Amino acid sequence: MFNHEGAQRSHRLNVILAGYLALVAGMVNSAGFIIVGSFTSHVTGNIGRLADDVALGHRSAATLAALMIVAFFAGAFTASMAIESSLLQRRAQVYGALLLGEAGLLLAFYAMSRYMRADGPRIHDAQAMVLCAAMGVQNSLVTRLSGAVVRTTHLTGVVTDLGIEAARWFRYSRAQVAERTGLRLVAGDAPAPRPEVPKLVLLATIIGAFIAGGAIGAPLGAYLPRYAFVVPSGLLALAAIYALVPGTNVWRGFGRG
Repeated sequence: MFNHEGAQRSHRLNVILAGYLALVAGMVNSAGFIIVGSFTSHVTGNIGRLADDVALGHRSAATLAALMIVAFFAGAFTASMAIESSLLQRRAQVYGALLLGEAGLLLAFYAMSRYMRADGPRIHDAQAMVLCAAMGVQNSLVTRLSGAVVRTTHLTGVVTDLGIEAARWFRYSRAQVAERTGLRLVAGDAPAPRPEVPKLVLLATIIGAFIAGGAIGAPLGAYLPRYAFVVPSGLLALAAIYALVPGTNVWRGFGRG
């Protein structure tokens, strides 16, 4: 699962990776919003918030919004530096260590929410920075491991790609109807090659897993706010064990990688 990178990976391994970590990201994003009032799995909203706070002259709020962006960047930077280093011999060990680091950040949020008084929005922003850093680590990790094929912490590009694939399938289906009936449905329409089914499966997996994670994370954040991040950190720890321990039997049958 974690030994091969980029083009060396199979479609099946990318689908498993995408579904598993998109589930985690969906849980973190929804539970984080319920608990601290901020989306933490992507940067777009925080940049918009930063612009609003600057325009309205809210300096402290703008500073914290900027720090959330910096935290996401720092997580991505740290993960990339670890991946580029040669400190660990096995590539899987690098990814396993990063997954443990991400799990540790989620547990740090758990400790902060349990032992810190969360009686103000600035305290929530400081807690959200920890979640932003965790998502930055995950986004960098998945991007490098999959060769930029998989994104798991945000859906804007995924939904865009799904729209592109849907348009290709529509054109292909229309061309098939025209070929069978002898009717040209659109004048001057170019030939439509058959779209790639695996890519559609990958995109649908990411969206479905992220939504499922959100559906799990929201009630956890609402009813068990102090323990909401124990579940995603546990999932990350399981993946880390699989990466770090050679010969682990977890997920046997899904193929080597």
